[in-house]
Amino acid sequence: MGWFRRGQVSLGLDVGSRYLKVVQMSHARHAPEVSRIAMRALAEGSDDARAGAVVTEAVVQLFRDSGLKQGGVVTGVAGHGVIAKRIELERMKPSELREVIRWEAEQHLPFDTASVELDFQILTPGDPMDVLLVAAKRDLVHEATEIVRAAGLAVEVLDVDGFALRNALTHNHPEAAEGVVMAADIGWGTTTVVVMEEGIPAVTRDFHFGVRSLCKAAQRETGLGPRSLEAMICGQRLSPGLQTVIESAADEMAVGLGRASAFLKTRSADLGLGRVYLSGGGARIPGLAEALGRILSVETHVANPFERIPVHPDACVDVELEEVAPMLLLPVGLALRSFPRSRDR
Repeated sequence: MGWFRRGQVSLGLDVGSRYLKVVQMSHARHAPEVSRIAMRALAEGSDDARAGAVVTEAVVQLFRDSGLKQGGVVTGVAGHGVIAKRIELERMKPSELREVIRWEAEQHLPFDTASVELDFQILTPGDPMDVLLVAAKRDLVHEATEIVRAAGLAVEVLDVDGFALRNALTHNHPEAAEGVVMAADIGWGTTTVVVMEEGIPAVTRDFHFGVRSLCKAAQRETGLGPRSLEAMICGQRLSPGLQTVIESAADEMAVGLGRASAFLKTRSADLGLGRVYLSGGGARIPGLAEALGRILSVETHVANPFERIPVHPDACVDVELEEVAPMLLLPVGLALRSFPRSRDR
């Protein structure tokens, strides 16, 4: 697997706990263009089978039904077993750093480094050096790659979800590369967060908050049925009584985001969160972004993965782009890995 392989076409595959999403991107011209977007729902209750035959078969069917050819894909890893951390080290050559990186990781990571895959990126070569340390547990790497391989595909690039979010966000919203900015991808069961300083990932985190917990709270508090809940998830309407539930969910989410950005206080008293961008299925819920912005007292937006990336008129396969766009920031970021701009992780 390579990190920065370039080609004419790339495929970003996001294996979520409720949906599979794939974005095909063409790089033949001076700028990327989305040539195919497809999604497939996973069977209810199949969360525990994410790495098994159920998901593999769903990937096969997704590619077959969308007319995508089997080949190489870019996919990602996330979760508590994936950590990216910005650290300072005394100046040394990259070859020397590679020799000592595992020892350095032992000082900064909360788990046994013998069970992880390690990588690093020198951000600034001064003295001290600013280094981005990345670690992923081998079982997560194995799980992500085996899903793809069992479906008859090849993993060209294995990315970190937080880095892919950063790539898609800064490409479509260049202002996100200024100051301290947070991207939060609200999935079905978890939220993936990346905090950036001047466009460079400083830390990534996952926490247990997602659309599922919000739906359970809404059902408990208001008695809404599945159809009304699905309408809320899709951003179609806000039923009476839901505003309180959404405010409560925003409170819970603000706690998780606050923990993810707590490292800012250790770096400098002058650092403060400037903007928050939301993506994922939860970003579609009416009023959530506004409520979160009020609680955090921070400018909060729903990211648009197609703000600066054109979409071919025939790209969508059985999906309404306006409805699902917030869910596609991650697969767009994965697909951007073959675009020259994405060479800086």
